[in-house]
Amino acid sequence: MTFPQQYFIGIDGGASKTLGVMINDEGRMLASARMGGSAIIGAPCAESRMILASLKQRLCSEARVSPLTITGIGLGLNGIDFVDEFPMQQAELSACLRIDDSRLTLVNDGIAALWGASPAERSVIVQLGTGVTTAYRSGYGQEQLFDHLDAGGIYDLRRALAVLVARMIDGRAAVTPLKAAALAHYRVQDEVTFAELLFRERLPRAQFATGHQVVFMAWLDGDAAATRLVMQAVEDYTCTACAMIARTGTDHCTVAFGGGVIQHAPQAFLALLAEYVHARYPDVDVISPRLSPAHGAALMAAFHHGCNPHALFDGMMQDEQHA
Repeated sequence: MTFPQQYFIGIDGGASKTLGVMINDEGRMLASARMGGSAIIGAPCAESRMILASLKQRLCSEARVSPLTITGIGLGLNGIDFVDEFPMQQAELSACLRIDDSRLTLVNDGIAALWGASPAERSVIVQLGTGVTTAYRSGYGQEQLFDHLDAGGIYDLRRALAVLVARMIDGRAAVTPLKAAALAHYRVQDEVTFAELLFRERLPRAQFATGHQVVFMAWLDGDAAATRLVMQAVEDYTCTACAMIARTGTDHCTVAFGGGVIQHAPQAFLALLAEYVHARYPDVDVISPRLSPAHGAALMAAFHHGCNPHALFDGMMQDEQHA
């Protein structure tokens, strides 16, 4: 007997962009699309609903698949944070996507990132980019966010650099070459104005967001201040990962470190993360995320409709490698 092919859409909705993919039940990529940000706060706004509905239509058009034949949609959305808001968000988003509530798997975008990072049944993700993603899985369908509101304050290397530069300027920290490198990166010519620019958030946004690159370069050059910042980051990121490893129920899980801050770091930094994790959990597999959160959202939807996660993940990886 021949069964009809199944189609799954995965969507990763953030503040600045929304990415979507469509796959079939063999993991083959049928379409991909990108649109503006669709993150929400509370009830989905009209713009977010429009972007998500348009993205679905674009994927169906590119794949030449009728929207009526979509088996399931996985939606990882920034702003899915509170249990009391979830029923309303689920109802409104399934309505805007024109899909039955039972066929929409709605989660915080951190869970979608976890699905994309690894097919391991027990896994952890620590991702630092525009925002922070920390989540873990103790079994398929048992994914959990970890401090997703960042109440515990994960270490931000970019912010730490700016604070250290301010302390170097006012004399509370010893000056190293990192100070001049950072001021040049921030495009600040008069250091007297730095504190005001930092407080009023008038440092160039792109330069502030890429401050970690200055730290890593100085670290590789042996700068003492940069080394302290890097080691504080390593200790906090691995501490965060280990707290989640303890919740997976095994010492043999997979830990994925990703996001722009980590993925663009020197290999030596990634090696330190693995070394520190292995000091506490020697059998953990430390990796970089394998697939995007949009792929992860599609995989998540497929799992909730009976597909084998490992087989589908392998198919998606092969399809990506041949793309």
